[in-house]
Amino acid sequence: MNLVTCDHLPRLAGALVGLGLAATAVAQETPSQVERPEDVIVVTAQFREQAAAEVPISVSSFDQTFLDEVGLDQLDDLSAFVPGLQIQEQSVNNPGFVIRGITSDDGSSAIEPRVSVFQNGVSISRSRGSYVPLFDLERVEVMKGPQGTLFGRNAQIGAVHLVTQKPGNEWASSARLELGNFAYRKFDGMVNLPLGASDSAIRLAATYRSRDGFIDNNIGGELNGTDTRALRASWRTLFGERSHFDLIFNYVEDDAPGTSFKSGIIPALGGDTDPHSPASLNAFGGLLGGRALGTKRDIFDLTAIVNWQPSSLWTINSTSAWREFDSFEAFDPDGSAFDLFFFGEDAEGEQWSSELRFTFQPDDLLTAFFGAGFFTEEGSQRVPLGLDGAVVGALLNSIAATGPIVDGQATLFGDPGLAQLFLLGDPALLAGALGAGGVPTGLFQQEQFTNFADNQSYDVFADVSYALTDRLTATAGLRYTRDRKETLFSSGVEVDNPFLGNLLVPDINTPVSSDDDPSVGRNFDGWAWRANLNFELSANQFVYGNYARGRRPDVIEDVAGQFNPALGVAVSFERVPEEIVDSYEIGYKMLFMDGRSQFDVAAFYYDYENFQTTISVDAGPGLPPDLQLINAGTASSRGLETQLSLNLNEGLDLYASYAYNRSRFDKTDDRGNPLIFGGNRFRLSPDHTAGLALRASRAMNGGRLYFTPSVTYQSKVFFQDDNQGRYAVALPTTGQALFEVPAISEGGYSLFNVRAGYEFSQGQFAIEAFVNNLTDRSFIIDAGNTGATFNIPTFIAGAPRTYGLAVRAVY
Repeated sequence: MNLVTCDHLPRLAGALVGLGLAATAVAQETPSQVERPEDVIVVTAQFREQAAAEVPISVSSFDQTFLDEVGLDQLDDLSAFVPGLQIQEQSVNNPGFVIRGITSDDGSSAIEPRVSVFQNGVSISRSRGSYVPLFDLERVEVMKGPQGTLFGRNAQIGAVHLVTQKPGNEWASSARLELGNFAYRKFDGMVNLPLGASDSAIRLAATYRSRDGFIDNNIGGELNGTDTRALRASWRTLFGERSHFDLIFNYVEDDAPGTSFKSGIIPALGGDTDPHSPASLNAFGGLLGGRALGTKRDIFDLTAIVNWQPSSLWTINSTSAWREFDSFEAFDPDGSAFDLFFFGEDAEGEQWSSELRFTFQPDDLLTAFFGAGFFTEEGSQRVPLGLDGAVVGALLNSIAATGPIVDGQATLFGDPGLAQLFLLGDPALLAGALGAGGVPTGLFQQEQFTNFADNQSYDVFADVSYALTDRLTATAGLRYTRDRKETLFSSGVEVDNPFLGNLLVPDINTPVSSDDDPSVGRNFDGWAWRANLNFELSANQFVYGNYARGRRPDVIEDVAGQFNPALGVAVSFERVPEEIVDSYEIGYKMLFMDGRSQFDVAAFYYDYENFQTTISVDAGPGLPPDLQLINAGTASSRGLETQLSLNLNEGLDLYASYAYNRSRFDKTDDRGNPLIFGGNRFRLSPDHTAGLALRASRAMNGGRLYFTPSVTYQSKVFFQDDNQGRYAVALPTTGQALFEVPAISEGGYSLFNVRAGYEFSQGQFAIEAFVNNLTDRSFIIDAGNTGATFNIPTFIAGAPRTYGLAVRAVY
């Protein structure tokens, strides 16, 4: 039974606001009691240290202590506690980042992300390299709303910033070991080493996380597991009185089993279509070089940071970085035992970036920064796809051949007999029927298409904050970006079946560049800006309002790179116009209880122009659907976000968050013309989310006993912009339903986690037990996927109940 339901959410939001209002009275009684306590939350969202309550942005910040106490070592787990943020992990190669309803998850090397992910001030936003483990962090900051002025690249609707721990001047070390069900193993370790009498130190940190898959694959192996190793080496040296240099190296290696894309139409061998029961996913024909299902990924990066204060008025910061990732994921997109499709994604990227920033603060009235930067990257995304032409032909002429959905029902135009064979889930029966008709199976073909990108970006920016009065501060910022983009595309047949020709992609073996299409420009530019007012109601209370514009740069899209059954098609490139977001936000922030606690609430509204999405278009009987990138027009969102961090006493802390986000496509454009998804919800965007974590501890027998329960909730979510609901597919002659296609959505659900343990020797050692998804709630994290293109949507199960023990030592 869910603890938090939709009916309870208004009360939860009201309770959070009520707690904030009650605390307001406390704050107003002693207006100057709080200066800047050591335990107040400090962030660098505006590239200078500030109390989070003083920043006129909706920002959430979490340090490593909070992550450890609640058990958050992955980005998707953390997002459940951040109002306005959702992060989905199909695999480390294919995550989705969502801020205020806007999703960023495209793996194309030419497509720009909408949500930026930064690490130590460096963009790591390219999708296939953006999902990294959380370990040995100083803090994680999540800024909602356009952040183009502050963070620049890809911060169209918000930014996630990972700030790693830097070396300190004292010896320190720690280690943590966890063991649990599904052969779960995790190790975190850190050592901080001062280098003799010099003003230098190094810090080494590592993490290893492995878990067997929790979905059995009855063809062999397991699915939905994890295997990640990561290493970080940092060096810091001080120079002058207020300056330092940091050099940071990161390495991440993943070798995970396959993702359980389980069909909702075709049952598993001897099984069913339940996403949580065993699946029957296969690699076949020796295709993709004989690879098994799974993901292999390597990430390397090196960052150099100089923070120089030549005087008390000026700070000069230089951040330069190199990054490279190489990721290959092999997956079964049809979700069945049939030799329909076997896909891979081979994504590579290399980037260089540098930014120089000057900050000027002559007094308490004025703070300004300005600077310039460049970002250059080369990347590619190759998609090899294997198939059995006879089996695919049978699918396209049976289950995949349906008419439009009318009143919850579609008509089957394909062969009912072939459809029945697919619905039985046994490839041997279909092979026998096709063989009897003179159609041989087991003749495989591998096709591929590859997109390449060579992007350069140059920025100049400035941001000024000025205290108009003792209580009112105005801020304005502006960033100009010029992009130079080149896109290439190639496709063709790698393993030939002479009876097929080109089934899914055109045969273009020589890479063709966007330079060859004179109608497409390669140079784009644009502006992003912000303006806000921040009013200090008292020493502990702030109210602010801001307006910001975010943009996603123009994209050169290769039309032939989409699934297109036409043969001999000429390559063409289309310029996808920049997406624009105009965002408006008002908020209130407050420190209370001697600065140990904080309450925030923010309301926002934004307009979206040129929203780009991908749809599947019927190409005719017996032909694969055509995937097309379209401009879905305008969209808008409004919502409210609130969070409370409460330190009641030394042994009791509480954190609570709630977000309401109504993201919808507009029904009509500015001229009153209906839009394709008019009135639909954005994908991966629940209307309501909430999180609650409590840490209670008590001294006992010379140590401390602690208990940390937590609960998260999200309301109904759609996984596609078309908001497809459940419908039946009926025979044309009798109108009798032959099968049902499940809804591409998930209803609301709550997840309960609990951790409890005992610390002794003044916290140097601890033993802990933990349970995640305590009630073993069944839920899905994604649906539709590639299979939905062929009318056989697949579904990915979320993790069941997991549990284990942990030991920790700190020196």
